[in-house]
Amino acid sequence: MENVTILIQGKVTQETYNFYVEKYPQYPIVVSTWSDNNLDLSYFPYNLQVVKAKLPTIKGEQNMNYQFVSTINGLNCVQTEYVIKVRGDEYYSNIHTIEESIKSNPNKIWSAPIFFRHFKHFKYHISDHIIAGKTQELKFMFGAAKYAFDNNLIFHTKDGENYTYWEPEINLTIAYLMAKYPNEFGTKSGPQLMVENFDIIDLQKLKPYKVIANVFQRYWMSDFNPLQNESISNIEQLLDENPPYPYKG
Repeated sequence: MENVTILIQGKVTQETYNFYVEKYPQYPIVVSTWSDNNLDLSYFPYNLQVVKAKLPTIKGEQNMNYQFVSTINGLNCVQTEYVIKVRGDEYYSNIHTIEESIKSNPNKIWSAPIFFRHFKHFKYHISDHIIAGKTQELKFMFGAAKYAFDNNLIFHTKDGENYTYWEPEINLTIAYLMAKYPNEFGTKSGPQLMVENFDIIDLQKLKPYKVIANVFQRYWMSDFNPLQNESISNIEQLLDENPPYPYKG
């Protein structure tokens, strides 16, 4: 626990703040949020660090630039070998099970089965609700995503026109793999490259939890079902020809 930090990023709700600072006194906690995010910090434990920044002028699709900036700001405060990044409007119990997953294979980036899409559904779409692993690796990932965002490096072509991917998760995955494997990305099997670099945590072990999907205006209280929400729950499912859930492409 001494070498794992919980990083809470984005607009942080009081509910989320209270949950983590009360439940996890044994972990270093970094809260990375915005200067206009008014939180009651009267309970400020010794293991907590808060960093606030001005909201970026450019937000990007689905506020992806907000996520990149707040996560990078938080990662710059992390002093442990490993980090678990969570959103500021959600919470999860039994964080130690994520720590166990990381340490079982520290060379992978661990993600959640929350809208982790099959490759045939959305190419290179991990989940950004939880991202965990080596701190230096997450710094590399989010740094690559921020650089790609600022320089318009990630897009797909349709009918001769270039279009930006609107999903933050796809931008994160592609930027990371492009930067890490400049000679292999685009030539090696995409699903295979993802299997080699990512894994999926067991959401069932994190109950009780609260998951929010702002784009769908929905939330789940310990009852998110990956299959019912077009998500995979095992990284090896990426190697199957078709998704394990009903999907009409």
